[in-house]
Amino acid sequence: MAAFIEAIGLISGLLGIVQFGLDNFSSDDSEGSTIRISVGLDFDGGLSNSGGDLPDVRLFNEVGGFLGIKADPGSVDKGKFSDITVKHKDDAGSQATYTLFSANDDAICVAAATISWPNGDKYAWVGDWGRQCGGTWYYSNTYVGATNYKPDCLWIDANGDQPQTGFQVHWPEFANKGDSAIPDTPEDQTARIEYICNSGPPFKLRVQPDTDPRDITYWTPHTPRSDGLVERDVTGVSYGPSKHAASAKFRRYHYPRSANGTTTVHDMVRESLVMSDSKIHTATDLCGSETSYGPDFINLSTGMFCSMSDKTLWPICSNGDGADTTQKDCFDVASQQLIVGGLKARDEPYKKVIDWTSSQ
Repeated sequence: MAAFIEAIGLISGLLGIVQFGLDNFSSDDSEGSTIRISVGLDFDGGLSNSGGDLPDVRLFNEVGGFLGIKADPGSVDKGKFSDITVKHKDDAGSQATYTLFSANDDAICVAAATISWPNGDKYAWVGDWGRQCGGTWYYSNTYVGATNYKPDCLWIDANGDQPQTGFQVHWPEFANKGDSAIPDTPEDQTARIEYICNSGPPFKLRVQPDTDPRDITYWTPHTPRSDGLVERDVTGVSYGPSKHAASAKFRRYHYPRSANGTTTVHDMVRESLVMSDSKIHTATDLCGSETSYGPDFINLSTGMFCSMSDKTLWPICSNGDGADTTQKDCFDVASQQLIVGGLKARDEPYKKVIDWTSSQ
């Protein structure tokens, strides 16, 4: 077996090859498929005090046949990964070419996912596609294998904190081989990105109010039409079972959690600051995106700060301590405060500072 599995990702908005080392995959299981989910950001210690909730995982074969489900698989901490094994209900040898990820109550930001089939075949997906295809996203500090590549992550959640409640992946369409190989020209690359984001089966977001996604859109087998031609690009919909008993389906509602004093992910975002010095993590890019979501962000190498509440950019105070009387509108690194008109913009300091700088 090759030392790397190649997946199609996005690097600076262009299609590129992302190499996943074999250590990014779980060991093979003879009775089912194992999915590894890598998380770029969550908020442990809040919400249910269990880190982020892993999504439910449903598997389907190439013709939409349901293979199995793993519901409520547990939790995962920020910057880490967890393996989820789904037993195939009938034929362990079936290829789980489609996977549906359905979020649970505590929001997580998915940076990457991989799958190992019972026969040893392996595929991978990166969270950049969530951002590219219109999902809410944030930077991750998660390396893919031994590379310097850190994909963006896609937020998913079921209780209303995020619009995305899940997503589906058709694994073979992210493999850099055969018909899925990366096209050469800019026009063909743009067409491929549009195809993956908008055609349905390759990648598809699920959004509120669907809090328990259980269906996939899949490519149907090409069949001859009455005129003898072959029908192309026909899709079907296949359903997996709900994880809730029928008697419980009217009881599964999600309400905002702040009314009873419980901290929401929105509260934790407002109370946190991420510090980075990575060239690929720019405050300008984060603030310039309508779909980015997460804590305030400062890049020490570029000297810019993004206030995520209103998506405004500010320079770092030139002397680093906010005492420069000629520069009154800047971010003071020493006190971790935004200074506007000579006054601190925050009533309270950040409760949590997440340090992604290279010295850490």
